[in-house]
Amino acid sequence: MNQEERQDAATYRVVVDHEKQYTVCPVERAIPSGSREAGKQGSIMECLAYIEQAWERLRAPAEGCTPAEVAARARAEWLS
Repeated sequence: MNQEERQDAATYRVVVDHEKQYTVCPVERAIPSGSREAGKQGSIMECLAYIEQAWERLRAPAEGCTPAEVAARARAEWLS
């Protein structure tokens, strides 16, 4: 099995840090310090699709807002 086949067969999880930066890591690895699970596990492609949707949700309400308002909204979402 080559690396691409192993990657396709592996299970990943989406994690997010306090700055709303998303990443994917294999479920058998520890969650990086300062991050938490974002609620999605699956193939690499499923996790990347989840991240893309999460970024769309973050951007949509930000239209017409100041950077401070966007940061405050993200901070409130993180703390909830």
